[in-house]
Amino acid sequence: MISTLNIVLTLNILATVLVAILLVAIFIFSKSFSKGWLYLLGLVILFPTIKLGSGNLSLFDLLLFLISIIGMIKLAQTDKKVLKNKLTFPFFLMFLISSSYLFFGLIFDLLIRSSIWKISLNMILIWFLLVGFQYFFQTQKRIRRFFSLVIAVNVTHSIFGIIMFLGNWQTSIGMGISTGKSKHLIFNQSTHQINGFLGIGSTDQIGANPLAALLIISIISTLGFLLLNQQQEKNLIKKKVKKKNKVKLLDSIYKVQIFKEKFKNRKLFRKKIWMSILLLIQLIGLFLTFAYSSLIFLGIGVMTMGILTKKRILITLTAIYLIILTMILPSIYSSIEVVSNENLKQWFGGFETIKNNWILGEGLASQEEGFSSQTLQNNSYLLFWSNYGIIGLILFIRILWQYFIDIYKKYESTQKGERIWFVIVASCFVSLLLEGLTSNVLIFGPTAIIFWLMYGIILNLGKDNINNRFKKINFN
Repeated sequence: MISTLNIVLTLNILATVLVAILLVAIFIFSKSFSKGWLYLLGLVILFPTIKLGSGNLSLFDLLLFLISIIGMIKLAQTDKKVLKNKLTFPFFLMFLISSSYLFFGLIFDLLIRSSIWKISLNMILIWFLLVGFQYFFQTQKRIRRFFSLVIAVNVTHSIFGIIMFLGNWQTSIGMGISTGKSKHLIFNQSTHQINGFLGIGSTDQIGANPLAALLIISIISTLGFLLLNQQQEKNLIKKKVKKKNKVKLLDSIYKVQIFKEKFKNRKLFRKKIWMSILLLIQLIGLFLTFAYSSLIFLGIGVMTMGILTKKRILITLTAIYLIILTMILPSIYSSIEVVSNENLKQWFGGFETIKNNWILGEGLASQEEGFSSQTLQNNSYLLFWSNYGIIGLILFIRILWQYFIDIYKKYESTQKGERIWFVIVASCFVSLLLEGLTSNVLIFGPTAIIFWLMYGIILNLGKDNINNRFKKINFN
């Protein structure tokens, strides 16, 4: 009723949609904080392109700020020990460095690069999300919902993008497809690629197709669910068909019994088929982004999953996949050397813009000199280096190193029933570290939000308070 009244009085469709979104959020939060938080998070990673008015403020910024405020309120109501996670101090130092740059820039009338403002604001919001919602992941049910949401959102992106790609359509704000040839030699004939609902607004900031890295997370998550489903099937078969000493005459009968039990478990069978379809849709979506390096990084992430779960078939198939992408296809289209040089140029070409001031960076400049380069680095690590100098780069690597150390230490402490979540996060971590070489996905956009939120999962895995609401799985 309120939304109807708003559209009648203002005739502003966007404002009406925003009011409706916030009203639904309030209603869901009043019923369940867990579901309400996921609702807002889903909107954040689904519609980051929509602008509010003629300015630069987007729905993504507003919703991200809103759930950060909610996180701070919840933080004030919960145990303050959540502030003691090991990333708090490095994030505080990052905030201190940003504040120092902004302070000295204003005091001494120096030019402040706009990316300083963007990075500092983004990292502050990410820290509030990480700390405020760390306790959200204290139950496996919530962790499962989180990954289910990520998969659902990315399937939606993929379906919309595929439809728009087939029709060669693009909305007025750039959603659906992005035009322009791919930079990679192998995909140099593609004239447009899909971006789902992410639009073209994030491309300049991230420096690459914003959908590719997001799909890597959801594809790895979907594979994790399939492995979980497979292990549940094995456990049910072990319960229903007790293994006995077999003789050669009865081998075939025993195998038929196992097949019958698999077929009878229709719920898990339907779930496997459904997840396989979702996986296929996302793989098609990732291919249509024509992000060649992302296809390689996905393979490395899946291989990490195979190693952690000791699945030989997964390791073998991934190894073949990587050989095809890194050796066979380059030799067909040009040469391995040419493609390798092109990759190195794309990944590390940003060194040219910081070689003149690699110690202090180029975050500040005098009014007379100005900035030697106004281009945004398409590399998460070089972005920190160019703006904050070598200190900023070291601090950013220190944050990532702590993330890695906590992943490394948590593996043995996780229970076998919850280890699949660790496997998903660890695999995504490896892939996205490599994605950071080609884009700013570790700092900007919805992928960065998911990447840092997953650290909250790692902090909670292995704790005594994790609530196993579904059966433990013997995940070796």
